[in-house]
Amino acid sequence: MKKGTAVTFAVGVFAGLALCGSAAQAASGITATLSDQPIYVDGQRVQFEAYEIHGNNFVKLRDIGRAVDFAVDYDGGTNSVHINSALPYREEAVTPAQPLPPLPAPQTIAEESVRAALAALREQYPNGTVWPSPCRSASGGPYGASSHSCAGWAILCSDAAFGDLPWRRVDRPSWEQLRPGDLVEYDNDLGGHVIVVVSKTSDTITFTDSGPTQKAYWGGQYPRWWLEKQPGLILYTRYPS
Repeated sequence: MKKGTAVTFAVGVFAGLALCGSAAQAASGITATLSDQPIYVDGQRVQFEAYEIHGNNFVKLRDIGRAVDFAVDYDGGTNSVHINSALPYREEAVTPAQPLPPLPAPQTIAEESVRAALAALREQYPNGTVWPSPCRSASGGPYGASSHSCAGWAILCSDAAFGDLPWRRVDRPSWEQLRPGDLVEYDNDLGGHVIVVVSKTSDTITFTDSGPTQKAYWGGQYPRWWLEKQPGLILYTRYPS
């Protein structure tokens, strides 16, 4: 950091923490609320998106780097963050990926074909890549033909795997009903979120999702016990009944 500059902050990492809209989805025992405490750098007030958790303010590391002027870089190949106080801050260079062409409905649907479609999608939109938002879907779906944030990414993933096959809603689904490519929505006190199932074990699901940054994220995991206790749990599937 630059000499003479002082910033007080806390940085935390929480497994399973997802952001969709302005609300934070929290794991059990963790509550995040928007902080209204003023933050100053060298006596000048700065505007940070800050969340209060257990009495501490949590802000984005990149926002601090921008305010204090040190380099913060993300390495997608190693999924790591690099801080260099000797270099000035620079904005992240992101090249939006090309939108997917419309896909016809597959002749047959099986979990293997869905996993293959999601793997191809991950090649096109690696972790942290901006996807074409809003998603304009010919299949419609539960969130309409034009969607942003977590809903838009979920529709894009579903269309890539299922084409224009019809949608089916299941309220309070059982664990056994969750399959690759399915959309799982929950709505707790901190707001709603929707994820796309990539794989499942007897006690964990691995998923892909997005948020207000319109970037694709892969490799998230929720334990079965946590997901099953969320209120408003809904499954959107396109596998034949």
